This record gives sequence, structure tokens and C-alpha cells, in this order.
Amino acid sequence: MTTKRMLLTCLILVWGFAQIQSASAGPNVLFLIADDLTAKALSCYGNPQCQTPAIDQLAREGVRFTHAYCQYPVCGPSRAALMSGMYPESIGVMGNGGASNYTKNLGERPSMSQHFQNQGYYAARVSKIYHMRVPGDITAGVDGPDHLASWTERFNCHAPEWMSKGEHEHLTNEKLKFDPEGHYNLGFGGAFYVVRGSTNGSEQADTLAADRAISLLRQHRDEPFFLAVGFVRPHVPLVAPEKYFEPYPSAEMQLTESIPNDLDDIPPAGRTHTSRGCGLNTEEKQQKVLSAYYAAVSFMDAQVGRVLNELKALGLSEKTIVVFTSDHGYHLGEHTLWQKMSLHEESARIPLIIRTPDQLQAGTTRDALAEQIDIYPTLSELCTFEIPAHVQGKSLAGVIRGEQAGVRRMAYSVVSKGSLLRTRNQAYLQYRDGTEALYDMQQDPLQFHNLAADPAQAKTLERFRSALKQKQSETQTAGRKAS
Repeated sequence: MTTKRMLLTCLILVWGFAQIQSASAGPNVLFLIADDLTAKALSCYGNPQCQTPAIDQLAREGVRFTHAYCQYPVCGPSRAALMSGMYPESIGVMGNGGASNYTKNLGERPSMSQHFQNQGYYAARVSKIYHMRVPGDITAGVDGPDHLASWTERFNCHAPEWMSKGEHEHLTNEKLKFDPEGHYNLGFGGAFYVVRGSTNGSEQADTLAADRAISLLRQHRDEPFFLAVGFVRPHVPLVAPEKYFEPYPSAEMQLTESIPNDLDDIPPAGRTHTSRGCGLNTEEKQQKVLSAYYAAVSFMDAQVGRVLNELKALGLSEKTIVVFTSDHGYHLGEHTLWQKMSLHEESARIPLIIRTPDQLQAGTTRDALAEQIDIYPTLSELCTFEIPAHVQGKSLAGVIRGEQAGVRRMAYSVVSKGSLLRTRNQAYLQYRDGTEALYDMQQDPLQFHNLAADPAQAKTLERFRSALKQKQSETQTAGRKAS
């Protein structure tokens, strides 16, 4: 055989092997995650003001979970739990500062995207998937405490954030440092700082993330991929082009329902970032926050839409699982609370929408309890992969297909000061100082009335205390076994 024929034969064999490998691969995964997004801000979750047409369309084509909960309502530990499939106590990331321990603590166990790499997938991160400091890591254009083994490639977005051109307003009482050469310790991380952008937004992080995602879809359309795209909005600072503010005149923003003295029966450990504490002490300021937050959400939604439209244009929708979620929820004035770090419903609950290629359950709603760490085993099962032994989440594949009503009796979330157990009908909050809260989620879904002091609830409280003690023991034992 001549050298030319031998080369041609080798090329044919390589091409044939690649075709077999591609044909045997499961569906692609497009994983989209927003930052600091409460489910209550999405119109498909019932918000009458905020406009989110792209995410709404995804919900019409997929399965929307109404009772999904994060494992820790702070960016670093929630994302560590999500990507490892393990509870925060088990992976040993119990705060943003602990995010740098993730790689060491995870060890040889595969992260969610790494598991897909091990099955022959191209795995890419665009912008914030693991913890990034916003705005500091965005204005610096750097990784943050990433996990290198999770990705074939990774891409950061370098954007101006609080330095964006436009009309600026600071609505809360943080002391800010306006240092154009600085990136960290400037005070912007928790401030309701608003920028009504004077540009079209092409320089913003979420636009850049969508641009990169579209480019990667085009480049890798012919191979199995796990593409994780992180959007930093609506995390503060609340930056969006002017046109996204126009549908939300601040004077027309409807503040959340409230009752007098709402904080009185919430234990002090549960009173995080209150209106009085952060300086949002007037209705005018609160309405301005809602206007800016909704503008940021709509801007993020538009970028989600661009990516989903490209997926469809490339003919990839029929072979790609799409997930949309957030790292945790967010308070927008409920109980006079703002932002995250709370175990109450608005902070602990997350949006979760999963669209499968067949779309057999398109437009359906699932009320089953779900946890953030369930996403890892769910995607594994939907792609017919084995679920790694270390994963503590439960697959929701049967719930998505309509074969199961649910997979768990309660959802569990934790913060530094306490823990949450959420059943379908009740929410139990226990703080480290021994104080408690109990809510009837059927009769009191807005959690206005803490029943923990009611003698009639004594047996219920004992059951929850016992269940929480058992859950905490399980997570700590799993962490020791995995280490």
C-alpha cells in the first residue's frame, strides 16, 4: 500500500471513529445561571411588572420547578454545592472566603462539568460559574477562585461595572471608594449602586458572555459539549442600558406586601440587611431599587435570549438540554429585608427551568421539592451517565418525565447563623443561638406569622428538630467519608 493510500485510510478510520463517538454521546448541555436572581422577579414565576420574555419562552418549552432551593444563599458556597453535587458542610465551603478551598476539598472527585469531560465532552466556562467577586473580578477580568479541572477552556469577561458611562445613583449607606485603578475593597459589593447606561451595553459583562457563548456554540456544534454561561446581573451594582429602565418608572413600582412590625417575630439572627440598616428608609428609594433591579433582570434576559436563539438557529435545540437557574434567591423588601443571606423563602428559593431535547413535558410545572445539588445527578441521568458516588443530590429526571411526583420529603439550606428545612407545607428555621421560626406555607406563604411560640406546634417543632439533627449528621458524616 502506498503512503498516500495509507494516509487516506487512516483519515477515513479517524473520521469514522469520530462519527461513532459523536453518535454515542448523550445530548449537549447548555447551563445558564444568573447571579442574585429571585424567582419572584421572573414573569413566568408570577411577577406582574418585570418583563422576561426569553426565560418565559424557555419555561413554555421546558419544565419549571416551583419549589427549588439553594443550599446556601451566598454566591461562593451555593456554587460550590451546585458544581460538586454536595452539601456545603460536606464540601467544606461555608462562606465566600471558603471558596478557595474547593479544589483541595473536592480532590479527585469530578465536578459536574468535569464528569461530562470524562465522558468525552468539551466543557467550557464563560464568566461566573464558580464564585467571582462582583464587581472586582469583573473589572479586573480575572478568574476568581475557579476549579481548573472543571473546564476544557474558560473565558472571563472584562467590563466596567460601576465605572460604566451613564447616570449614577447610590441608594444605600455604604461608604464607597471611587478608585478607577482599584478592583477590590471599594464598598460596591453590597451597595445598591445604580447606573443607567448611556451606551447600548455592548461593553457589559452579560453581553460579552452571550457573545462568547454564541461563538463557542458555532465552534463546537459538531461535538458533544457542556457549555456553562454565567450572567452577573442582577447582582449589584445594578447596571443596564437606559432602554431597559424605561419600562420600569420608579414611581410606578409596586412594593412588596407587608404588615406592621413584621420583624418583631423574626429572631434577631434572621434579620439580615434590613431597610433601616442599609439606608433604604423611604418608599422612593425602595421603588428606585426595584426599577433598577428589574432593568438589570430584563437586560440579563435579553442576553439569555440571544444565546437561545443562536442555539435554535444552529439546529442544536433538538439535541441540547438547557438549564436556567440562579445561585440563590434575593430579598426585595420582604420583611424589610434586602439582598441574600436569609433563610426566608425569597432568599432560599431559586428559579429552575430544565428543557430537554424531546420537549415531551413542555410547558409543565413541577411542585416537587428540589435542591440545587439535584442538578448534577439530573443531568447525568438525562444523558445516561452513571452518577458519581460522592454526589449527594437526587436525580429529578423521573420528575421531569412525569414518572415521579417527587424525590425528597424536604429541602435543606444553611447559612452561618442557622439552617432551614422546607417541606411542601411548612418551613422550619433554626438558628445557632437556639431561636426558631415555623411557618405554615399553605395558610401563610409570605411568612408573616412565626408559629414557633404556639404551644399547639410543640410536636411539630420536635419533629423538625429531630429531622434537622439527622440531616446535619448526614452531611457531616458524608464530608468526613469523602475527605
